[in-house]
Amino acid sequence: MVAGRRIRFTAVLVAVVFALTGFSSHGGSSSSGSSGKSKSKSSSSGGGCSSSKNKKKGHGSGSTAGASPSASATGAPATAVVVTCAGSTPVTTVRLTSNVDRRATFVVNLYREGANGAAVESTVVKETLGARESRVISVPLKEPARATEVRTCRLDRPLVS
Repeated sequence: MVAGRRIRFTAVLVAVVFALTGFSSHGGSSSSGSSGKSKSKSSSSGGGCSSSKNKKKGHGSGSTAGASPSASATGAPATAVVVTCAGSTPVTTVRLTSNVDRRATFVVNLYREGANGAAVESTVVKETLGARESRVISVPLKEPARATEVRTCRLDRPLVS
């Protein structure tokens, strides 16, 4: 089941990279002289990674455990993304971004997992943000000595408190 999620995540990641770089599989080119219209006839289903159990390893120094790059589902009141997961340090950082046009308090569950998805610790992150505000929040482990056990971090969908 995890392999299927990894494959789905990889496919979405490749599609996003191609979309951001202007790659077209149908021979369309955005070089000068084009009419500005896309020549690609492919239809994109859009969306993003819907799995919050993604176990992709971080790309920083070898001391950072895997961070889930998945964001909250479209239409959610906020978006939550793991920036850095605990590992050699007993702190996880989470970027929380409000999607609403008013000040609100958001709550999101943070799960820190060890080998084979075993629970190391779960924490509730609660933060008040202004309209459309984004903030990086540091969330320390309750038991700092367990930091080296953490392999992945994942988040539930944020809710308004």
